[in-house]
Amino acid sequence: MALALATLGPTAVLACSPIKVFYVYFDRDSAAVSADQVLRLGSWMTELRMRYPNHEAIYVGASVEPEERDHRPHGLGLERGRNVARVLRENLQFTARIDLPKTSHVVGREPSANKSVENQRALGVQLDFLPACPHECACQMGDPLYKAPAPRHSTGASG
Repeated sequence: MALALATLGPTAVLACSPIKVFYVYFDRDSAAVSADQVLRLGSWMTELRMRYPNHEAIYVGASVEPEERDHRPHGLGLERGRNVARVLRENLQFTARIDLPKTSHVVGREPSANKSVENQRALGVQLDFLPACPHECACQMGDPLYKAPAPRHSTGASG
């Protein structure tokens, strides 16, 4: 019985989630959003606008890495979050709600064989975009704005 219940737990966690995640990278010990990160953000926002005409919110998560100097909960990480929010509002004209964190956290990055430019930088801000209804999740079936996907034709007998 306990085994059956344990296997049910992850299923609920893996349920449909419309949240789209994006990471903004920073130079070590810096809160400045670099030009290349603004371009990445702009591309991401363009994609979101095309796929989701209605925007609910963006939730901002702020962090610093252990190697960085400022580990204060209201220091570098929070400043990074505020700067990304400013870019979203002022440069990219994002008009939906942006929820900033109250504190930042110290997080270490998992080692990776990929030595991309982003891996050489500190991972400082995580953005979780929540589209407003309608979106692609089946959890909206009762929503009057939800439009069901077109039925698929099967090759079996019809009834």
